[in-house]
Amino acid sequence: MNRARDEGDADPGTGAPSPCAPAASAGASPQGCPAPAAWQFDSHVEEAHEAAARVREYCDLLGYCEVERPRIELCVYEAFVNAVEHAYGNRSGLPVGLRVAVEDRQLVVRVCQRGVALDPARVAAAPSGFDDLPLDLGAGDGVPIPEDRGRGLRIIKLIMDQCAVAVDGHWHCLVMRLSLPEEE
Repeated sequence: MNRARDEGDADPGTGAPSPCAPAASAGASPQGCPAPAAWQFDSHVEEAHEAAARVREYCDLLGYCEVERPRIELCVYEAFVNAVEHAYGNRSGLPVGLRVAVEDRQLVVRVCQRGVALDPARVAAAPSGFDDLPLDLGAGDGVPIPEDRGRGLRIIKLIMDQCAVAVDGHWHCLVMRLSLPEEE
């Protein structure tokens, strides 16, 4: 069920405008770039697909290639799932905000939630990529799979140029940045 609401919709818990809506001071988008967009979803893991698809559509407008768009979509999916699982403990009925914009020749994607705060030190310390993991994660050989999963942040940090934590009032946001595609 698609429960996404467009930017400017009120938060269901407080009635306040969504903090993921573009700020009034944000001004116009850079020339040739789509305007910032924002949506709010319910905290269902299934909603991650819709959130990722919205960002993919935005990336289509920016000219990302057929290889980059699914990578960006994967990062949004992982960040959304992390918000539902870790911030909300898989509880539904809570808001997950999504905002995309172009700033300083970068795509900026914010996935925001109001649950357990993100730990900036943990996000910063999360490794990028998978080179430090064993090749065989215990597929049938009795070797246990590591408890500290952390694959979502690894994926995000491998694909995106930057990944950081921001706080906007009571909202905790994972902010992902990626350089815009080169103009041809």
